[in-house]
Amino acid sequence: MNTSSSLTARDVQCIEAARHWREGGVEVLDAPDAGRIVVKGQRAPRSAVLYRMLNALAWLLDVPYLKTAPRLGGPAGQALEVGRLRALHAAGVRVPQVLHVDGQKGYFVMQWLGREQLADVLQRGAQGALALWCEAGDELLRVHAAGQYLSQAFARNIIVGENGRLGGMIDFEDDPVRVMGVSDAQTRNWLDFIHSTLWAPLPQDETDASLDAWIAAEPPAVQRRFAHACCRLAWLRRMPKHRRWGRDTIALQSAAAAAHRWLRRNRI
Repeated sequence: MNTSSSLTARDVQCIEAARHWREGGVEVLDAPDAGRIVVKGQRAPRSAVLYRMLNALAWLLDVPYLKTAPRLGGPAGQALEVGRLRALHAAGVRVPQVLHVDGQKGYFVMQWLGREQLADVLQRGAQGALALWCEAGDELLRVHAAGQYLSQAFARNIIVGENGRLGGMIDFEDDPVRVMGVSDAQTRNWLDFIHSTLWAPLPQDETDASLDAWIAAEPPAVQRRFAHACCRLAWLRRMPKHRRWGRDTIALQSAAAAAHRWLRRNRI
């Protein structure tokens, strides 16, 4: 499949002279006419065995929203990501616009949203981090209101624009609805978001109030699934808090503590 919307022959020539995307990487280029763009090469196909094992474990533990959708890789993976980007863009979600697809040569081109991730802003404790965190949560709620969902709503996939405001969301190599319903996929978005952000030194009263408002604005099915997730995962708050255990452990403990507080505030 070869389609394009705004690239010139000079832009395509610049892309095809580059090398990194050919190894399945993501490459930022300054094209002659289109300006800064992102080129993403096809990744190698991946085995589905590990995904099946993880999903069997999620089923046994009764946490279906933690299932893992397979990352297909190859032409199928590229087609899936391009399709999801186009569907989300059409629904008004802030994602990169697809500018060009060349399935034969194994790459596609998308709009460049910005250099920095929300994770970077939180890591350095930048001024305005709370406002940006709230903006990202508001956008996630709008995504769900449009009947959509993200693949992995982690802070590393939330891009900050050059103006310091939310630029958009990236990374759609998998489609959660292949292994779960839409309500579970939207619930997983909230779990991803709080897990990847609440380890940061954000004011607890304000983050708790925002989380309450966001979940209260979701449809009843998502509210029920989120409550179920909090009940199943809140015990993880008892994990060690010491930084020597690494940020992943701290992040999990912080998210579980937030889940526990949400349950108490909502008398569940």
